[in-house]
Amino acid sequence: MIKKIKVDSISKFVPEISNTNDSLYYFSYEISIENKSRKKVKLLSRHWNIINGFGDNKQIDGEGVIGKKPTINPGEVFKYSSYCPLSTQYGTMNGFYTMKDESGDIFKVIIPKFSLYQPDVIN
Repeated sequence: MIKKIKVDSISKFVPEISNTNDSLYYFSYEISIENKSRKKVKLLSRHWNIINGFGDNKQIDGEGVIGKKPTINPGEVFKYSSYCPLSTQYGTMNGFYTMKDESGDIFKVIIPKFSLYQPDVIN
């Protein structure tokens, strides 16, 4: 059974809290999770693959997102924002959410890869 959950992302470089002299680059990202199914779903956990410009992969697992385990009703969109520090001026993030629908079925939803980059660094 295919679950109809759509995940979109927007990211941007945050110079105000980055320290480029110490190779610490912060990026903000906003995630939108749209429930296009007929059942309400609950986000249980997240898994992130964060890859910096050197190809180093850091994996992050945790319960919920931003301290919440939201329930998303059919037709609703849940949005949240967070930050990601990198040691390089660019990188990528991708992963998956583990969710449960109202029938008790547990399933994964892919978070498509998105880029993190400092403007004017990549042509």
